[in-house]
Amino acid sequence: MTNSADTKRWWLALRLVPQMSRVRFYTLIDHFQTPEAVFGATAKEIASLPGFDDELARAVLDAPRSQAWEAELAEMEKQGVRLLTLEDEEYPENLRLSSFPPPLLYFRGSFDAMDRFAVAIIGSRRATQYGRAVAQEFAGRLARAGVAIVSGFARGIDSVAHRAALDSGGRTIAVLGNGLSVCYPQENTHLGEAIAEHGALVTEYPMRTPPDRFNFPERNHLIAALALGTLVVEAAEKSGALITAREALEENRFVFAVPGDITRENSRGTNALIQSGAKLVLSADDILAEMRDQLRGLIRETVPKEAVEKENVSLPPELSEEELLVYDLLRHEPQCFDVLLAQLDSERFGVQELATVLLSLEMKRCIKQLPGRLYAVLR
Repeated sequence: MTNSADTKRWWLALRLVPQMSRVRFYTLIDHFQTPEAVFGATAKEIASLPGFDDELARAVLDAPRSQAWEAELAEMEKQGVRLLTLEDEEYPENLRLSSFPPPLLYFRGSFDAMDRFAVAIIGSRRATQYGRAVAQEFAGRLARAGVAIVSGFARGIDSVAHRAALDSGGRTIAVLGNGLSVCYPQENTHLGEAIAEHGALVTEYPMRTPPDRFNFPERNHLIAALALGTLVVEAAEKSGALITAREALEENRFVFAVPGDITRENSRGTNALIQSGAKLVLSADDILAEMRDQLRGLIRETVPKEAVEKENVSLPPELSEEELLVYDLLRHEPQCFDVLLAQLDSERFGVQELATVLLSLEMKRCIKQLPGRLYAVLR
């Protein structure tokens, strides 16, 4: 059943009460059954409930008259934002069946029935070149297979995963820890517009809510609950990505992790996840194989034309034997000049010879040079 506009206003008015947490909202609904019934109660009845006092009870009863919900609706209309309650048919199924779904969702874009088979890809904001390359590869492959990509819109791994899904012709859902009138991080403005066109921007927070750090644990739960499985690409020992992975485990969802360099801080969290029982994956196909029972008959066998064309741009053209040797060394991870030189036959490759080959590969748009004389394959 879909809520009428009038009914949603009651839900919205209740949500906008200051200090109205998820727990308090459900305390009221469990006791009174509907938001309308809450506003028909007495202050004494509300104040007697756990987590409430006289002051908060008065704030609840004043909410319909405060007109805050009218300003909120005007802001939503201005930004093209829609509202879903738990009673709406469009409310995402995975989230509805989770242990603690938010009563209201704000979103731009659209939800799809196939989103229930989504995979979340998350990781460090301070991603390494390795982490970015892995996130791009996994997100692109899954998106081409028809799997929606969920992530948290943050810098680093999250942004790479969203962009790779879009570049591959797929859908992606960004879960925010702030309101939809606020773009955080600000440099993701254009990315946010693209996501709204080919997926959804979603949050449980009112429109002008800033990105407060206390919002992100709830944001992480939404990411885990929206997806069928969660992949952690790169994470330190104390990381929001690990919190999301734990949330996924508690929701009985798949948890995957990509192994990393044991000497790097950004790999300690993912390697610890694997030690704790997360499924080690080396390719997106490992994820598809692990989830095959749920995905049976749903995986897209054909790749969108746009994705093929984009992918073909990065395939190496006709290369010489020396160029192929160097390109092959760079396929798995970026490497610096001296490390490359040490791996090559010293009789065929000196400093000048390697520099010439690297320049040729750059001109053929097969590789790129990064700061610190580091070289990486163009993907």
